[in-house]
Amino acid sequence: MDNMMTYKKSLLSTLVITVLLSACGSSSSESETDKTTKADETKVENSQENSPEQAATELVATPVNSGDKITGHEMEDLKHKLKDEFSGWQRGRVQFLNLEGGFYGIITDSGKKLLPMNMAKEFAQNGAVVRIKGKVKNVMTIQQWGTPFTITEIELITPGTKGNNADM
Repeated sequence: MDNMMTYKKSLLSTLVITVLLSACGSSSSESETDKTTKADETKVENSQENSPEQAATELVATPVNSGDKITGHEMEDLKHKLKDEFSGWQRGRVQFLNLEGGFYGIITDSGKKLLPMNMAKEFAQNGAVVRIKGKVKNVMTIQQWGTPFTITEIELITPGTKGNNADM
């Protein structure tokens, strides 16, 4: 019977100690979290005070257009302007771009990037200088480079290095 009484006392005292420690632990961890948060806030305030060259950045939403659609005469003017930029003969360099699976593009002497949609394989030479004539093609492509361009006439001025058929 004394054994049973001793066992119950030790169990009860263990339980009491556990409850007391858990209560102490939760309050200390909360205060530690508060201390850490306050220390972080102080560091941020000090770093902002110490660097006066940093200006506050304010983000402002700016509409691309005010909701007005480009229609009628304005749209026609834009189309003609775009066609005029690419009409006539242009001289450029063919370049193989190893992006998105690889493709050939033409960079004109004026710096425009053209994405030929129908360039013949014999002109697909990296570094070749060509004269081209064509029109802007109203399409979307997976290549996010240049303006899609349909070639109507092309002349090879200076040959480049020929790629293999897998490149085209």
